Amino acid sequence: MIDSVTVRPILPDDLEDVAYVRSVGFGGDKDSALAGLQETSRYNFSHIILAEHQGEAIGTATAFPAQMWLSGVPVKVGAVAGVTVLPEYQRKGIAAKMMKFLIVRMFAQGEALSVLFPVSHRYYQKFGYGTIGDLHAYRLDPNNLTVFEEGHKVRPFQPDDLAIMRVMYKGQLTWHNGWFTRSNEWWDQIVARWPDIMVFDNEGSIEGYYSYEMRTGERGERELHLREFFAAEDTALRGLIGYLAAQNEADVIEYLAPPNTPLRHALRQPIADDAQSRGWVFYDLCHITPGPMGRIINLSAALTARFYSRHMSGERVIKAHDSLIPTNEEPLQFRLVDGRAETHPSERPPHLETDIGTLSQILCGYLSTLDARRLGRLQADEDTCSWLDQAIVDSPLYIQAGDWF
Repeated sequence: MIDSVTVRPILPDDLEDVAYVRSVGFGGDKDSALAGLQETSRYNFSHIILAEHQGEAIGTATAFPAQMWLSGVPVKVGAVAGVTVLPEYQRKGIAAKMMKFLIVRMFAQGEALSVLFPVSHRYYQKFGYGTIGDLHAYRLDPNNLTVFEEGHKVRPFQPDDLAIMRVMYKGQLTWHNGWFTRSNEWWDQIVARWPDIMVFDNEGSIEGYYSYEMRTGERGERELHLREFFAAEDTALRGLIGYLAAQNEADVIEYLAPPNTPLRHALRQPIADDAQSRGWVFYDLCHITPGPMGRIINLSAALTARFYSRHMSGERVIKAHDSLIPTNEEPLQFRLVDGRAETHPSERPPHLETDIGTLSQILCGYLSTLDARRLGRLQADEDTCSWLDQAIVDSPLYIQAGDWF
């Protein structure tokens, strides 16, 4: 631990120092890191912090405001990214100081939740974050996909398609937990970074797309890596799958997919390209990897920001343990009326008591209240667990690859 470390928001003149620390921490060169900082439309220098020791920049981190959709509504989140410390200063509490600084600042700025993609899930648990989503890693033989006749409507992306794609994407936000609201500027940057896009064109209306990258595998195989795959209409889903099945660019298709992807049900045989036997007749379909982590920043705001199951009513007193934000430890009366929530301070004994990380997982639909109780991470009676689990019924949370940070 180094006591004489200052953590502060950066000034415009500090961007080169940030770029240097990032280039060391994440690889690459300083000029490329600086260009990335200057060109991104997702955040600006005011969202970046710097850790200094005796006037030297030794660490940096970023938390920028965004909207993540949950239960059909946009929720204000602080997206944490770019957390890194120079090698000679690692394991000395510098990253911890920066994370505590960001969490307190996000609370002051009114964020309901915070989200990040961790290098170590265990490390960020110390700051109240919990895993809130899984990704399913598929490796498929294209010949194992069903060939649908709608595949003939798939063609390469053209610049004029982007306006229609933005409208289509925006219209689907309500139905996808974890999707982020995208500005036009961010869409432009995504398309510039990912030039290989195929679209489903239904007489001039873009109803689906996938973006991809071609790579050569370790065994010389041509690998098509799906970055994003999305279809707004049934015919578009069949068309995109049919086109992937018929293409001759790749020997294998890889996709880090949401847990509920319908792509798995289009397989002729439910088996991965590199499947191993797990005993008797059980062969791999995909591999599961933990995804993003989330943390409640403002308990009252987080509880009231989202919707709950319609026709659900009732109330319970909730107490969370949060060592970084004492305000969140005040017991709240959580009241539902027809799926809409309100909170009020309460002096009554809590019906439910748990830590902020566990409550974050429950609120995002990743962990059931009953399972949290069974694991000893939550104190509540069975009636309270059942009531809250009925109120929070969500599809799996999945952040699209274009929004990873």
